[in-house]
Amino acid sequence: MDVFDWIKKNLNPRVCDSAEFIYDEMDSQSERCLPIIYRPFDTTSRGDWRERGFTFDYLYSTGSGRLLDFGPGDGWPSLNVAPFAGEVVGVDASKRRVEACEENAERLGIENAAFVHVPHSTRLPFPDGHFDGAMAASSVEQTPDPLFALEEIYRVIRPGGRLRVWYEALARYRDGREREVWVRSVGGETAQLILTDRHIDEERADQFNLVFDVSAQHLNKTITGGTGEITLDDVTPEALEEVAPRITDVRACPLRHPSGRTLAAWLADVGFREVLPTESGADAAGSLFDQLAPQDRPSDLEGVDALVKPVVEKAIETPAAIEGDPMITAMK
Repeated sequence: MDVFDWIKKNLNPRVCDSAEFIYDEMDSQSERCLPIIYRPFDTTSRGDWRERGFTFDYLYSTGSGRLLDFGPGDGWPSLNVAPFAGEVVGVDASKRRVEACEENAERLGIENAAFVHVPHSTRLPFPDGHFDGAMAASSVEQTPDPLFALEEIYRVIRPGGRLRVWYEALARYRDGREREVWVRSVGGETAQLILTDRHIDEERADQFNLVFDVSAQHLNKTITGGTGEITLDDVTPEALEEVAPRITDVRACPLRHPSGRTLAAWLADVGFREVLPTESGADAAGSLFDQLAPQDRPSDLEGVDALVKPVVEKAIETPAAIEGDPMITAMK
């Protein structure tokens, strides 16, 4: 029997949203790796240049007034955009994520960013047209009802305001990663076995979180027989039957992951009058990094910004094929 079918049949997982599934238990959604938010910006890192490209992508796409960040996680992109904006308000369905954002804002001395807990599938606590623009970074697809989330974002943006969306379409997983497994430590003697089953053509994913009262190291060793980290081939019904007595909770989180084409249709359906798929400021910044010889790259953040800003401004105005699942700007 397929292991995912076995879990559904034998472990009776309870369905929950993404906040309860995992985000409420994460000290840091990004494993404390975000530049500026958790560590100094590294001018020699291509990844850091891409992150800076994202910052100006969101800023230039949405404007610099009062901005909504839907699903900020650890405060990204809110806390990077805030120094250039009038005000940023992040809303997240996970209370722990809101706490992490507030802690990071206080540590960084950012006073024009606020964060609010808003449970999934509930109205945003703002009046119509309250924001000049909105940012959504791989967050709309983490809600139980992404169409409702888009409707609420549309409602709280003023006429003429813009939403910039980055999303996880599933076509990128057509390389043998349709199904994945990983083990996460939740403390000394608690581990989670998280399995993902992506249905690419249906634009949805089923996730299962099996919680064990053993350490991650012990769980790895038991399932693999001590051969290394767990792979999906190791997680058979027989292997799970052996460790089932140590399971304390089983959660399921079904999610919809729209392609660019589907997301563009949703945005039009909720009322956005213009939907523009464009190139990414992050990709543009990464390409710029590649084009510069190491000795020609700036040695400080100010110098990086001076080079990145103009290429980002060009990128977000450059149309991209919707089939490639690009970033999207939607104008109300």
